[in-house]
Amino acid sequence: MKQHLAPRWCLLAIGIVVMAAGIVIVTKSATGNTPISSTGYVLSLAFPSVSYGVFMFFWNILLLLGQVVILRRRFQPIALLQIPISVLFSLSIDAFANLLSWFAPVNYAESLGILALGIITLAAGVACTVVANVAMNCGEALVAAITSKTGWNFGHTKVGFDISCVIVACVVSLATMGHVTGVREGTVAAAVITGFVVNLFVRLMGGARPPIEIGRKA
Repeated sequence: MKQHLAPRWCLLAIGIVVMAAGIVIVTKSATGNTPISSTGYVLSLAFPSVSYGVFMFFWNILLLLGQVVILRRRFQPIALLQIPISVLFSLSIDAFANLLSWFAPVNYAESLGILALGIITLAAGVACTVVANVAMNCGEALVAAITSKTGWNFGHTKVGFDISCVIVACVVSLATMGHVTGVREGTVAAAVITGFVVNLFVRLMGGARPPIEIGRKA
């Protein structure tokens, strides 16, 4: 059983790293950021002494705590795997941010090209996590917790969650810097387009693997 799961965990780890690369590339386009990462990005702009990755780690922990509050006794300890996933994600964000610190688009056309590259890279990473199907990231897990509690449609709830993340980022930006920054047309593009590209990559990769059955013996 463990031998069969090892490649899937590796694929998940690869997906998390690629997702981080995609998010950083989107930020380098200077057109905003992805909805779920927008608050961490805005905070990193407002408080540059703290890295983007550190803010994203604490944002993900907040989302994990949200799951605990919503699910209460139904919260499963296996969900705590989101913590090491968040650590890898945050470290990868800071690594790619440092690696690409020199880059800045020279015109809007280049910004749009970088945005497209970032969305494609992000979608490839998300697709890897979907195909691996061994654990969720904190954002998707919170949406799943909400739908489990309410019976709402997952897709619709995810849209509402993304919009809420953008609103929070705008409020934080206004409160800390007096104007909205880090949330632009690239944020909207990432929200609208990424899912379609993810579906394409998932089909190319052969679809998601069956989920792991927790507690099942090999």
